[in-house]
Amino acid sequence: TQEESVEVSAICGCAGLSRYGILVLSCVFLSVLQSSAIAYNATFVSMMNKHTSPLYPQYLEEINNGTLEEDIDIDWESSDLSIGDRRFSFDTLQKSLSFAGTYVGGVIGTQPIGMVTMFLIGIFASSIVFITPFVVVSSFPAFIVLRFLSGLALSNLFPAAGIIVSDWASLQEKGLFIAVLSGHVELSPLITMPLSAVLAENVSWPLVFYVHGIMGFVCSALWLIYYRDRPDRHPFVGDNEFRRITHGKSAKGSGDEPPIRRIFRSVVIWAVWVAVIGNFIVAQFSITFAPMYFSYVLDYSPTLAGAITPIPLIAVLIIKLVTGLVSDRITFISEVMKFRMFNTLALLGSALFFIVVGMIKPSGGVGDAVLIMIPIALLGFHAGGFPKAAVVVSQQHSPFVMSIVQMLAMMSLLIGSFIVPALTPQNTFDQWRNVFMIYAALLVLSNTIFVIFVRAEPAKWTREKQVTDVESQVASPSSSTDISRRCSTITVGHLELNL
Repeated sequence: TQEESVEVSAICGCAGLSRYGILVLSCVFLSVLQSSAIAYNATFVSMMNKHTSPLYPQYLEEINNGTLEEDIDIDWESSDLSIGDRRFSFDTLQKSLSFAGTYVGGVIGTQPIGMVTMFLIGIFASSIVFITPFVVVSSFPAFIVLRFLSGLALSNLFPAAGIIVSDWASLQEKGLFIAVLSGHVELSPLITMPLSAVLAENVSWPLVFYVHGIMGFVCSALWLIYYRDRPDRHPFVGDNEFRRITHGKSAKGSGDEPPIRRIFRSVVIWAVWVAVIGNFIVAQFSITFAPMYFSYVLDYSPTLAGAITPIPLIAVLIIKLVTGLVSDRITFISEVMKFRMFNTLALLGSALFFIVVGMIKPSGGVGDAVLIMIPIALLGFHAGGFPKAAVVVSQQHSPFVMSIVQMLAMMSLLIGSFIVPALTPQNTFDQWRNVFMIYAALLVLSNTIFVIFVRAEPAKWTREKQVTDVESQVASPSSSTDISRRCSTITVGHLELNL
C-alpha cells in the first residue's frame, strides 16, 4: 500500500531525499570515471623523474667524471628494473600524444546512452587503468591505443549528467543538480592529484593506477546497486518525492526525438557551445598542466606540486555549489541576466587574472602559487552560466545538447594537448606567459559571444509535441503505489504516452 511504501522509505533513511542520494552517487561515479583517465596526467612527473631512479647515482657519477650528458648511455627503461623503478623520456610529440589519445577517444565515443550501460563503462574504464603500467613499459604505440580506449570512458560523462538532471532534478533544483554534477570535472583531479603524488613519491608510480582501478570497480558496483533510470522505478522514491520531481515537467513520449537540425540552427545553443570551448581549453590547465607548471616553473617538488594543485579545485567546487544554490533562489534578477552575470564572473574574471599572471614574473614566494590559482577558481562561477542555459533552453532535449558539450569539451582538451606542449617545450615562464595570454583572449571572445546571444526561454522546438505536466495526468493516489506512480497510458489527441 501507499502507507507501506512511505514506511519503507523512512526505514531506509531516504524518505523524500532519494534524489539527493542519486545526485551524490552520480557525482562520485562520474568523478571516478574521469580519474581513471587523468591518473596518468597526475603521475606523469613521477614517471619522468630520473632523480628517483635507482640508476640516478650512476648518472651522477658519470657527470662528476666529466662525461657529457649526451654521451651518457643509461637505459632508464631497462627490463632488468622493476616496473616501479623504470623512468621514461618522452619527447614533445610523445608527450602530446599520450595526453591527446584520451581526448580523441572522448570525441569519437560521445553519444547519449542508457544509464545501465554506464556500469559496463565503469568496469571497462577500471580495467583499462589497472593494466596501464604493464602496457606503458611494453610498447609506446600500445600505450597510445590504451589511452584512446580510456577516452571512450570519458565520452559520455556530460550526456549522463544531462540525463540525470532531466530525469531526477525538480524544476526548482536544476541549478543545484547542474552545479554538483558538473563538479565532477573538479572533484576528479581533487581526488587524483594529491593521491597520485603521495603514492608515486612514497611507494611507486604503478600503484597509482592499481588504486584507481580498484576505486572504479567499487563505484561501478555501487552504481549498479543503487541507480535507476527513472524515479518511478526506484524502490526508495515515495509518491510525494515522485510528484515533486515531475511537477511542471512535460511527459516524454516514445517519439520525442531531438530535432537535430533545429538544435544546430539555434544561435542560443551555439552561444552555449562557444562558451564550452573557451572554458575547457582553459580548464585543462588545472586538470593536466598545473602540476607541471608548479614543478618546472615554480620549482616545487612533485609531492608539493601534487599537494597544492587541488587547492584551486576546492575553491572551484565550493563556488560551483554556492552558485548553483544562489542561481536557483535569486528572484530579483531575470534568468537571462543571471546567466550573463555568472558567466562573465567566470570567463571574463578569469581572463583578467590570467593577464595579471602573465605580467608578473614569479619571485619564488607563496604569492606565485596564489596568483595562478585565482583565475582557475573563478571558473567555478560558470555553473550559473552556460551549463544551466543549455538545460533551460533545451529542456527534454538536454541529453543531446550535453552530448555535443561533451564532444566540444574533449575537442578543446585535445587541441590543448598539442598547443600547450608545443608552446612550452622548455617550460619557462616566458613560454607560459604566451599560453596565459591565449587563454585570456579565448575567454574574452567566448564570453562576449555568450552574453550577446544567450536567452532564458525554452526553445520553440522543446514545446512541440508537449503535453501538460505529468502530475496533472496522474490520478489521485489510490491504495496501490503502482497505480499512482506507474499509470499505464495517457492519450491526448492522437498522441499516446507511456508514463
